[in-house]
Amino acid sequence: MRKTQFRRLVLAPLALWLLTGLVQPAFAARYQQGDKVQVTGIVTSRDGKPIEGIRVALEASRSYFSLRQLRKTQADDVRRVSAVTNARGEYSVEWPWDSYFNHFEVVAGAPVRKGKEDRLEELTREDVTKRLLAGSPVVVSPVIENTKFLDSLRQFLAMVRSSDERRTYEEMGKPDKVQRLQYPDHVEDSWWYFESGRVYRFRDGRLEQVVPFTPVPAAQPGP
Repeated sequence: MRKTQFRRLVLAPLALWLLTGLVQPAFAARYQQGDKVQVTGIVTSRDGKPIEGIRVALEASRSYFSLRQLRKTQADDVRRVSAVTNARGEYSVEWPWDSYFNHFEVVAGAPVRKGKEDRLEELTREDVTKRLLAGSPVVVSPVIENTKFLDSLRQFLAMVRSSDERRTYEEMGKPDKVQRLQYPDHVEDSWWYFESGRVYRFRDGRLEQVVPFTPVPAAQPGP
């Protein structure tokens, strides 16, 4: 390889990295360390109806150009602040400005119990870096295109009424599959947890049986 080509390969990403470092402080100068940055808006469905109970999080991270990998990459540390939408679909979060972070995204999803932990089932994500760096407040109104997951989750939570059902939900989280059989004198529900290899059977909300089976691993994403 000629020296000229080698210099181009080395100096081009270095120049980009230096340019990024020079440009970002100009935006960052808009805020002082610790200033309150506000992100607010309304979460709606595709047909414009406000959605209550959606958790909206502002994620702050840091991106930089890696000379080792010769590409832009993300640091591992991420800071989040979140709020839950009210009956009108409204939310508002405040984040204390920290000049270390330079990449910002708004994530909207539904809090779901999985095992003994709560996690966020992500429904939509939007990069708001340029808008946030331009000034505060930032109005971001996420649109949930597919509400089937929300409908399914709320339908399930509405049927969790007995103490046995609530205890099972707290311990195991949302089941992978629910089967309901309606008999003349009672109702039988079966909650399937494929990865744990268990099915919980309820009769009129009372836990009657826990049946083990060979666990079924979660499907892995394709290449």
